[in-house]
Amino acid sequence: MKNISKHYDIQRKYREKTQNKQELNTYARGWFLFILFAVLLVIWGYFFGGTFIFMPYRTM
Repeated sequence: MKNISKHYDIQRKYREKTQNKQELNTYARGWFLFILFAVLLVIWGYFFGGTFIFMPYRTM
């Protein structure tokens, strides 16, 4: 019986570790996508002279 409980403990630790890693991955992916979107927005605004987003009065 002691062997089983030992293995269970190891499995529990491993499962917690992988869960933490998954949470970190989703958090990092969210920030990465956010930064990527912001950079694309800035590049888009720079190339198209700030239309739509940055300086709407230019399009008038």
